Amino acid sequence: MNKAASSTYTSGAYKSETIPPLPEAPKKRGRVGEELLPFGDYAYIDPYQQACADAELVQHMEQKDKQFYESDAWWWTHQRILFIKSQLGLSILLMAFPVLYFFLLLTLPYWLATRILNPIFEYNGLLGMFVALVILGGGVLAAGIIGAYTCQSVMNGLVRGGAYLAKPLKGLLAKQGHSYMENRQSELNRQTGMMSFAQGKKKPPLVAHFVEFDAYVERVVQRGGIFYRLMFVHRYTGKQFNQTSLSAIVDHQHEVRATWDMLQRYMDVSQPLPDVPRLEPFRHLDPTTAEHDRQAGRDPRYWRDLDLETWKANEGAAKRQAQVDFPWNRQRCKLTPQLGKIEMAAYQAKNAATTI
Repeated sequence: MNKAASSTYTSGAYKSETIPPLPEAPKKRGRVGEELLPFGDYAYIDPYQQACADAELVQHMEQKDKQFYESDAWWWTHQRILFIKSQLGLSILLMAFPVLYFFLLLTLPYWLATRILNPIFEYNGLLGMFVALVILGGGVLAAGIIGAYTCQSVMNGLVRGGAYLAKPLKGLLAKQGHSYMENRQSELNRQTGMMSFAQGKKKPPLVAHFVEFDAYVERVVQRGGIFYRLMFVHRYTGKQFNQTSLSAIVDHQHEVRATWDMLQRYMDVSQPLPDVPRLEPFRHLDPTTAEHDRQAGRDPRYWRDLDLETWKANEGAAKRQAQVDFPWNRQRCKLTPQLGKIEMAAYQAKNAATTI
């Protein structure tokens, strides 16, 4: 994809004011413990936590390379947003490493105990128990202290060592990495109005119109309480997609709802691109956005030149409060009234005709 190319919208591009007739959902859309989100009624609120993190990222990237957004690794553009399935296995490994490292440190006192305790127990059982408690208790304490101070350094060392050892295999690893990403890469396409979800190496991606996917606030129960993330369900197959890099697990519903508001406006070609840091370098390439910014007199480098800490204390704080206070539950869905206005066979035939 040429990231410097201006956008042209196809006839299938999404507009909230002209949602087409859709087949009825084969099953009820309500789901226990999850809240169905509306289409088309915008709050014009972008997710605050993501905006803060992305502004830091964009500014950091520009310090290293002024043209960072031209890299193939930059996945948010005026044409499409690429995303991947969350790597749960890697996340678990990263979270488990401190525990594994702690038990590894315990092997030394355990080894020491097996070497010296047998003679002591033979001499005096009570003394042997006392020495065992001292060695093992001291070992646990020492492992905890050493682990707290060295765990991060050890993890960083392993990463650097792995990178060094992998240098001779750089070409092969790059090829394998590209293949791996292709099997897990999904996208939102603003130009075409389509959404694609990867289903792994053995299954083709599920590709369908954006309006065929229902969005939900999913409750995630973890130690420490209930958290939330954005989940997509393909209305006509029932396939659900929740562990994606589009939405992190957060502690407030309003962040998830703001994420959905942002993604809808991204797909809606009657709306300018959401004013978020990742998309700023591409705003002039999207026709709707370019005209909006011309009329508004928007600074084309707003996010990249922003004093982020001052923003957080002033305008950012106001935006965060607006996100908290917005009456999200009062939004009305513009898609639901369109369900059941066309039979599935006719809908599929209509879509097939527009893709020929």
